[in-house]
Amino acid sequence: MKPTPRALRLAELGAGFLAICIVLAAAISIHAIAKDLRLLWVLTGTAFFVAGYARGRSAVHSVWSHGVLVSCPGLLGTAALIMNDGLHRLLMPIALAVTATLLTVAGIETRRLWSGSRRSSWLLCFISFAALAFICIVAVPFLSAHASVKHMDRSAPSFALSALDGTPLKSSDMRGRVVVLSFWTTWCLACHWELSEIESAYKRYQHDPEVLFLAVDMNWGGETPAKARDFLESKKLDLPAGFDSGGAARALGVDSLPTLIVLDQQGNIRMVHYGYDASEHIETVVSKSVQSLLSPPAKSW
Repeated sequence: MKPTPRALRLAELGAGFLAICIVLAAAISIHAIAKDLRLLWVLTGTAFFVAGYARGRSAVHSVWSHGVLVSCPGLLGTAALIMNDGLHRLLMPIALAVTATLLTVAGIETRRLWSGSRRSSWLLCFISFAALAFICIVAVPFLSAHASVKHMDRSAPSFALSALDGTPLKSSDMRGRVVVLSFWTTWCLACHWELSEIESAYKRYQHDPEVLFLAVDMNWGGETPAKARDFLESKKLDLPAGFDSGGAARALGVDSLPTLIVLDQQGNIRMVHYGYDASEHIETVVSKSVQSLLSPPAKSW
């Protein structure tokens, strides 16, 4: 009995849903995938290529319409990225959704070519994964850096937080130094990864009186100074740390984690970095930002 069009559509949606479930399950269980967007791209592209290939024989009409239908469930992964990073890095989930759709179409066409010309089928398969490799090696780090980093020169409002021992810390007390504020929580896994890299950047400047690093634990989800202190000790992190009851985050517009803010000596916001991706090498990003603010301005003749 020939499947009805409705049954075929459900099967195609089911193939896409299975693909995104595999991607999400792997990202949750294997930290290396969630940590590095390049690996996430590889897994997503491969999963949807296979999903497209699996449904290729049923694609009797436009390859693109079938490809879009199979890749539709991939929007769940796009939604997951948006929920994790907010709208600050919207470019990344959009690019991932486009990649999933293109690889799905390639998988469908590879399957359709198989019965008529296996050489063409193998060639398309090779081209598809070569393109995916190029995207992961070149495009993803570039897009991630472009979407995550916002350079500006904007006066920061006054704010206050406290050291983990309760000592008040005011923004006015930080004037005259380049300040790196890393907002995090103990339950934010991406924050843990970022703090390790921030620690490396901190060690480059820890003896420089003109630079202040501060890992600011936010009062989200039951955080306390004691939890922050215990976490930093357990991870053997020497970063100077503070605690924010909410006032500093609100004043500086922090609404997602992790968020990193660099202030210049006059208290102006010069860089904001959203989210975490290992391909960016946040240690280098922070060090370059700090060094640019420490360097004297070029003379004009």
